[in-house]
Amino acid sequence: MGVLAAGTVWLATGTADAATSTVSVSINAGQSLATVGSGLVGANVAIWDGMLADAQTSTLLRNAAVSFVRYPGGSYGDIYHWQTNTAPGGYVAPNTDFDHYMSMVRTAGAQPIVIANYGSGTPQEAADWVRYANVTKGYGVKYWEIGNEVYGNGHYGADWETDNHADKSPRGYATNFLQYATAMKAVDPTIKIGVVLTTPGYWPDGIVGSGDSADWNDTVMSVVKNTADFGIFHYYPSSSGTSEAAQLAVPPTLASTVSQFRADMAKYATNNPGIFITETNSGAPPSDTQMQALWAADMYLTAAENGVANVDWWNVRNGAGATSTDVTGATDYGDGGIISSGSGAEPPAGTPFATYYGIQMVSHVAGPGDTMVRAASGDAKLTVHAAKRANGNLDVLLLNKDPNNTYQVNLSYSGYSPASSVTVDSFVNRGTGIVTTSQGTATSQTVPPYSLVTVHLHPGGSQSQSPSASTSASRSPSASPSSSRPPSSPPPATGACTATYRTVNAWPGGFQGEITVTAGAAPINGWTTTWTLPGGQSISQVWNGALSTSGSTVTVRNVTWNASLDARASTTFGFLANGTPTTPTIMCASP
Repeated sequence: MGVLAAGTVWLATGTADAATSTVSVSINAGQSLATVGSGLVGANVAIWDGMLADAQTSTLLRNAAVSFVRYPGGSYGDIYHWQTNTAPGGYVAPNTDFDHYMSMVRTAGAQPIVIANYGSGTPQEAADWVRYANVTKGYGVKYWEIGNEVYGNGHYGADWETDNHADKSPRGYATNFLQYATAMKAVDPTIKIGVVLTTPGYWPDGIVGSGDSADWNDTVMSVVKNTADFGIFHYYPSSSGTSEAAQLAVPPTLASTVSQFRADMAKYATNNPGIFITETNSGAPPSDTQMQALWAADMYLTAAENGVANVDWWNVRNGAGATSTDVTGATDYGDGGIISSGSGAEPPAGTPFATYYGIQMVSHVAGPGDTMVRAASGDAKLTVHAAKRANGNLDVLLLNKDPNNTYQVNLSYSGYSPASSVTVDSFVNRGTGIVTTSQGTATSQTVPPYSLVTVHLHPGGSQSQSPSASTSASRSPSASPSSSRPPSSPPPATGACTATYRTVNAWPGGFQGEITVTAGAAPINGWTTTWTLPGGQSISQVWNGALSTSGSTVTVRNVTWNASLDARASTTFGFLANGTPTTPTIMCASP
């Protein structure tokens, strides 16, 4: 067997031996990295996807907490004409027009990102689209891109992106970008417009084309300056033949890519434009097995730690490719999507791939308004991310990138004193969903090979604040459930719970709400929330809860899987409503 590394033991696992390694993980809850925005987790949909508008699409996206959905699909954005719902040279499936897309997005509780046709369109066509979306229909589409991968128009040799302009240089794009932005904002000055830039360190970054005096990013930003509200790059860092281990080593390097991208914009823009990664996956097979799940969760949370506003996975459905097996022997269907289209040898249409659950796990760690905090691991194959929740709880994601070996993880904390008992969400290799248990403790967790484990922690007493200068973004100790009441107040009675509300998204005539139910000092088994709807509000849909109404009184009870909560543990349910959002007073009771 050779020589074992220190801290490693061998466990019998049938016909082969597997190692369990001990690794130390440290969490500094007082050192804030960035606040998570409302649109971090996004995905792409395409007009060739005949199931784009199916109910299963919106349900699956909503359950994965996908908050942004990009349309009409990569390079199709530069051939798509929204008024006629056509894409000359491409295929447009039935029921994928703009209105069907918007209906799906709103049902999913997400926001749209729309690619205005730069390649074969005009500023007037784009302005008319804004008018139809936001004036005629009242959809409130806030985010618009001008073109897709415009630098692939042949100016640097490679030619995959349609661009009918005579001037295909970066200066030509920048000049036309100003015309698009002017025309579109004349219709709706509240929209945000994104400029297409190249990915630092990847082709054609740094190349000076014929007749140019600088590369794409320098040339475009020197013209666009503060006109762009956000900058866009695509992130496919690996190439065919790259090993799974090499691909899984890439997400941490995104930090330097984002830093350089931000610097590229800051040289010319003083308005601090946002950063959107509107297309991403690892860029190499396996396309839909556990490696992509690990890669996705790691990449989204690395992006969040570095202040990226939005990341959109390519793609929701992509279709089957060449079937193969990954390093664990699992079948890979060559589909870069997160949901099966049922094509080829794929599972039935609507079956989530492993990547789906990797993306879903992101919302189990951090959500809008939460703060990413410093976390470190003693082994590169055991990656860690942590977030201080707005309610004072702390969530830690442990990613085991080793396909063969288990990690015994010893966790330590600075700036946070957790209770010993925890709730744990796990997604294991070849799993069919995220499983919730109460395994391990706040300081000790076992992480199986190729798995994602999120540890949900709650304050366990007085907390010492880290002296880090970045603590201003963190919650003060008084916000924690254990210290928010005066010492003389009695603890909540057994079975007590509380419910808090937030508006996730809103649009003219409707909104998406979310309610968090939190157990008190004792575990509960079953919960019921009630509140009163003001005039003009009605609820059309609820998930993760059972809805009943009586007049203006709304009651939502637990479903089977989220009935039992440990002390201080939380669960959430969401709903879609008609009307204007308010902040209701919600009563919570438990048998």
